Amino acid sequence: MNIQQRTDMRINKLLLALLLIGGTVFAQEYPGEFTKLDGWSIEGEKQFYSRDNLYDYINGASDFYLGYDFQDLWVVDYKNEAGQMLTLELYRHGDKLKTFGIYSEERPQSAKLQEIGAQGFLESGAVFFLADNYYVKVYNSRPEVGEADFVAFAKAVAQSICSDCGMPHQFELFPENGRVALSERYMPENFMGISGFNGVCTVKYEHQGESFRLFVYEASDENCRALMEKYFKRLKYKKKLKEKTYSFDDPYLGKVQIYYKEGRVAGMLDAKNPDSHQVLFEALIR
Repeated sequence: MNIQQRTDMRINKLLLALLLIGGTVFAQEYPGEFTKLDGWSIEGEKQFYSRDNLYDYINGASDFYLGYDFQDLWVVDYKNEAGQMLTLELYRHGDKLKTFGIYSEERPQSAKLQEIGAQGFLESGAVFFLADNYYVKVYNSRPEVGEADFVAFAKAVAQSICSDCGMPHQFELFPENGRVALSERYMPENFMGISGFNGVCTVKYEHQGESFRLFVYEASDENCRALMEKYFKRLKYKKKLKEKTYSFDDPYLGKVQIYYKEGRVAGMLDAKNPDSHQVLFEALIR
């Protein structure tokens, strides 16, 4: 290798290292839909984080976000004509359902919901909301912005992402009767202790004096069949899989009702008397 080739290699390595430095602003283009927010202009440098360097911004919590298929993050300050500042954090995840997963993990049970995006709430001088595959946080900065303007800014950001934002469709399958408010959850991995049972939607219910959970999983039929067969193997159940509802006394989970049809697995957990809640279970699997 001659001197010129060695020099070129060093330059290439240096450029690669610079691209990996926290921020990497010059390597990415800020989405244009967020540059035109009425009454607000971008102030200072825009910060960009990828899967490789998210820990530089949220050290200690980055692995948690990565578990929900985190893609990238922009952190940008905005300033209005009065000189007030807001900080916008745009966390983008792999799809709407995984984005809901991380959002719902950080949403308190006591949250007072706001009509922002698909769902949002205010807490401690910040707005948090879900819009398509973005989990968005807006922080009141310096000096403090009035709540009306603060929320209006958040709504403008949400509108820039989706004009008719909605919750993941899986949660529309769950019946309303007995449904516990804000109990929707996305389980990222190994639901029911079954390896590969990833991406399950659950909702808590209170019905007939009892608390329990209903769940839904949608995937390729190959995946659904494989998961059911794993569960059968754990329980030493040897009959052939059919499209039907199964009832088991699981040594780890208690009474379990689990339903299989092509491309879907659904069920009921934690109920001591599952027969008392069949009207809800039937509504789910329909």
